[in-house]
Amino acid sequence: MNTLKGPAHRRRVVRKVTNVLALGLSGVATAIGLAFLAAILWTLIKNGLAGVSIQLFTESTPPPGNSGGLLNAIYGSVAMTLIGILIGAPVGMLAGTYLAEYGRTSRLSMVIRFVNDVLLSAPSIIVGLFIYEVLVIRMGHFSAIAGAVALAVIAMPVTVRTTEDMLSLVPQGMKDASTAMGAYPWRTITNIIYPAARSGIVTGLR
Repeated sequence: MNTLKGPAHRRRVVRKVTNVLALGLSGVATAIGLAFLAAILWTLIKNGLAGVSIQLFTESTPPPGNSGGLLNAIYGSVAMTLIGILIGAPVGMLAGTYLAEYGRTSRLSMVIRFVNDVLLSAPSIIVGLFIYEVLVIRMGHFSAIAGAVALAVIAMPVTVRTTEDMLSLVPQGMKDASTAMGAYPWRTITNIIYPAARSGIVTGLR
């Protein structure tokens, strides 16, 4: 009996010691990461609070060496974000809806999913260069529209994947019940499926 319990006992001890070591190393790594993060935040707050003023939000970016603010940068970021969402969200949601509800096994859906996966892994710098070649050079200048289109191209694959996944999680019984009551497919999607998957779709849009 002792010879049988010996190896098992040793294995338990080894597992406990390994667990304690792993937890300890994880805790040390976490503490080091938090220490660096705290140092960065402290430096940012210490050196950045002195530069926060009303001028920062009410004046445009000045030439080098002059005083001014970030109004144009803030306005441009907000404008590009809103326009990018208005462009990318409808396209992504409609494409995800098609993949989840209309063309799950069609050849076109396979092509769309493949292209979407490629775009998901595409570096943002490649998207920026593409939009620069297609829009900026032809327009002759930078603009919020070009930035918004680049943002939409980056966001659309995420929206497509999230929408498809969230719509696929809606129970089939809800769809069948709506169809049995005489609802058209578009009515089932807009009144039943979208509300059921709203939280997931909104998360993808963010």
